[in-house]
Amino acid sequence: MSAVRLIEAFGSARAALRASARRFDEVARTAAAHHRRDLEVTSAADRAMATAERLDMTVVLYGAADYPGRLLNLTDPPSVLFLRGHRELLTAGGVAIVGSRKSTQRGRDVARRLARALAAKAVPVVSGLALGVDGAAHLGALDGAGPTVAVLGRGADQAYPRGHTHIFRRILEAGLVVSEFAPGTSPLPHHFPRRNRILAGLADTVVVVEAAARSGALITVEHALDLGLDVWAVPGPIDSPTCKGSNALLTDGARALVSLEDFVRTVGGGDIPSLSRGGLPEGLEGVILRLMQDEPLEAAALARGAGADVPRTLVALSTLEVEGWVEQLPGMRFRRAG
Repeated sequence: MSAVRLIEAFGSARAALRASARRFDEVARTAAAHHRRDLEVTSAADRAMATAERLDMTVVLYGAADYPGRLLNLTDPPSVLFLRGHRELLTAGGVAIVGSRKSTQRGRDVARRLARALAAKAVPVVSGLALGVDGAAHLGALDGAGPTVAVLGRGADQAYPRGHTHIFRRILEAGLVVSEFAPGTSPLPHHFPRRNRILAGLADTVVVVEAAARSGALITVEHALDLGLDVWAVPGPIDSPTCKGSNALLTDGARALVSLEDFVRTVGGGDIPSLSRGGLPEGLEGVILRLMQDEPLEAAALARGAGADVPRTLVALSTLEVEGWVEQLPGMRFRRAG
């Protein structure tokens, strides 16, 4: 029997723990009853709680008054949450930005710029601290001094991967770290699909930046659809393996995110505040900007002039919008910002 079912049966976690051995055995059945009497299990639980207290974690149990109501809509809500940081963000909603660990530079750039644009509107960014898109999303939110929530597939006592320890520490100061796994729990492979349901449950909207055909980000999408959330996907090159899953979402009905400004206006209300910009952009963005003269140009025309495909051009245009270089007009036309 799951911990959630035990709590529901006894009314609270405290009541389950205080129940007599006979009553607990009647309700919990063999496996759970055995674990309750296993000294090794109870010692591990005591050590985890001692670590949680030492690190000033907040522990929220299923059924408690402060348990987030949005997670109750999951088919398998977590029985316990370990929180570090600004716990008010647990119920703040926001946008989950997810994607491939093996993302392209383009994908990481889009995730970071999107998160920074959301930060400018104080919209929380929810992600999983993984390599690739997740890490870039957290960095974008932190760059913009906006709120961000990291949901881990291991205990909240340490970062995973270790290479993201610097991001983890920044989130502890300015955002929130969430895990359903006790402190000291290792990042096992089966933890991450479970983590993804919490990602969806804590967000109001899900954006897939890049996802391969079998990406874990698509698991987050499944949970988001079950919860009735809006799902958006960034169009990618049709011959890119890292975009096969995210492009398939578009054919299945996901909303196409082709303008950062329009997306942020939709989820955050109002225009993105003016962001400071440096010198003339380089790369594809710079080429596109130089093509723009007095008259607005369609995205397809800009793609032809820049020698790039339309999806890459749209991503570059989104970047230029966020940085204040261009503005979008009706009919997918663009011109230099005044």
